[in-house]
Amino acid sequence: MANNQHAAPAPVGGSLVNAVTLSCGVLIALLAAILVVRFLFGLGAVTGLNDGYPWGIWIVIDVVIGSAFACGGFSVAILVYIFNRGEYHPLVRPALLASLFGYTLAGAGVIFDLGRWWNVWNMYWPTSANPNSVMFEVAVCITLYVIVMWIEFTPTVLEQMGKNDTKKKLNKVMFFIIALGIVLPMMHQASLGTLLVVLGVQIHPLWQTPMLPLLYLLTAITMGYAVVLFESCLASSGARSKCTC
Repeated sequence: MANNQHAAPAPVGGSLVNAVTLSCGVLIALLAAILVVRFLFGLGAVTGLNDGYPWGIWIVIDVVIGSAFACGGFSVAILVYIFNRGEYHPLVRPALLASLFGYTLAGAGVIFDLGRWWNVWNMYWPTSANPNSVMFEVAVCITLYVIVMWIEFTPTVLEQMGKNDTKKKLNKVMFFIIALGIVLPMMHQASLGTLLVVLGVQIHPLWQTPMLPLLYLLTAITMGYAVVLFESCLASSGARSKCTC
């Protein structure tokens, strides 16, 4: 019986046009139509909010919870590069890809949620930025983390383009990029917990504890592992790959 346990990674193959991609295409088309109305006529045209008070409950879902769900790359990086569990290295790229899309969509989602979205550049402008704000730290760390993840994913693109020399040069500094990819999520996930600490009595007494930054960070890490496991099982089931014995 042939042992395929250590077989080299290979594309799964198959058509990109299937029931899943078609369903996602329909949802994307609806999303695009809603966004057009939102940007032309404001938040009030598609929600019960207004441009002065734009944040509804979905800001918790698409940014706070969404970014935690996208922590798979960060969690796997800790497992592989910090705890030196090299046997899980094949999960690095799939986890990184999922995190890359998740965080990029979360960052774009913030723009959609802002009432005066055209003023978002003020958050980064030196004369108008507020470094004492928790939101400023979250915004800067998430922005930098998205950039770091795109750099981390660049070797995969370079492989497909046949730019192996460029890939080797990039790999020489990749240890620094990976280190940033671990530190930045720890900072902004803890700061998301700090947001609730700042709210004080505006939140339920059950959540009024100075341990919230640590709880948010630990929850994001455990959710990251759970999401990577779920994605791996889902991809394995959907691919229906067969081994030759």
